[in-house]
Amino acid sequence: MIRFQRLNMDNSWHVQLGDQSLLIDPWFGGVEIDFFKWFNMQWHRTPPVPMDTLPAYDRVIITQKYPDHFHAETLRQLRPNNIIAPKSIRKQLDECLPDATIQYIEHSNQRVQLGNVTLQWFNTSRKMDPIYDALALHDGSETVMIATHGFDFSSAQQQLLQAMPPVKLLLSPVTLYKLPFYLGGVVSPGLKGLENLVRDTKTEKFVSTHDEDKHARGLVSRMAKVVRYSAEDIFNHSELGSKFLNITDYQPHVL
Repeated sequence: MIRFQRLNMDNSWHVQLGDQSLLIDPWFGGVEIDFFKWFNMQWHRTPPVPMDTLPAYDRVIITQKYPDHFHAETLRQLRPNNIIAPKSIRKQLDECLPDATIQYIEHSNQRVQLGNVTLQWFNTSRKMDPIYDALALHDGSETVMIATHGFDFSSAQQQLLQAMPPVKLLLSPVTLYKLPFYLGGVVSPGLKGLENLVRDTKTEKFVSTHDEDKHARGLVSRMAKVVRYSAEDIFNHSELGSKFLNITDYQPHVL
C-alpha cells in the first residue's frame, strides 16, 4: 500500500511505502533562484502546506541539484536528520546542514536500502546541464517511480526496471517546458514524453508533478515555450486518461 500527499502544487510530496516515510523535494516558502535573479527567479502561486502541519517523516530525498528541488532555505528551517541527495550538491548541503546524516548518490552507488524499501537511482544519459535524474522506490511488492522532469531509460536501465515490482504510482510532469538549446533545451517533455514514460514503466496510475504555474521573473521565463494541459485534456487522452489521478488537494491519498 502506498500513501502519498501533495505538499505544494509544484514538486513537494510525502510518500509512505513499506516501513519508510519520506519527504520529497521540500520547498515551503521563499523564492528559488537559478544563478541570478535576472536569469531566473520563481515562487509559488498557490501557498504550500504550513510547515507546522507536515506529516512525520524518516528522511528527506532531494531528487535534483536545482533550487526548486534542493531549496536550502526550507531545509535550514526543517533541519532534517537524514537526507539522500545527488553528490553534485555535496558541498552546499554539507554547509547547509552540517549535523545531518547524508547519503550521497554516486554513479558507483545507485542503490540504497532504507529499512525494507529499496531506492534505485537512475542517472540520465544527458552530459550537459540541465541534468535530470529519476528514481524508484519499492518494498518488494510495489514500486513508486519519481521522474520530476520525465526520463528516457537506457537498455540497461530498462532491465533494472523490469526486475523491480510493478510500478503502481508514477510522479511525473505533464507540461511541455522548453528553452532554447543554449539554455538547456527541453526541461519537461510534455505529453509525448509522458506517453513514453508511462509505456516504459507500465505504471498503474500517474500523478502530475512539477507543473505549478509559478510566479516567475527573469530571462528564462521570457524565453520559455510552455504548453499546459488541463485535466480534461489528459482524461480524454487515449493512452493516459485511464491512468491519470488528478490530485489537486493537500489531502493524504492511498493507492
